[in-house]
Amino acid sequence: MSSDPNYRVADAMRKVALRLDEACESGEVTCIYANQLAEILLSIAEELDPPLPNRDQTTTTTER
Repeated sequence: MSSDPNYRVADAMRKVALRLDEACESGEVTCIYANQLAEILLSIAEELDPPLPNRDQTTTTTER
């Protein structure tokens, strides 16, 4: 995994994908239900907490 903060999203997805691969190692066809997908997406969000800065927050605006 990268130490560069620009790769936080990709790294979070890789970590969750690795855990998902480990859970499905049996080689059988697996069905993922909506609630399980929600858990997967929440796992990615937890890896990214605190959230990435918003573009509006990183640029200074002189107009108001």
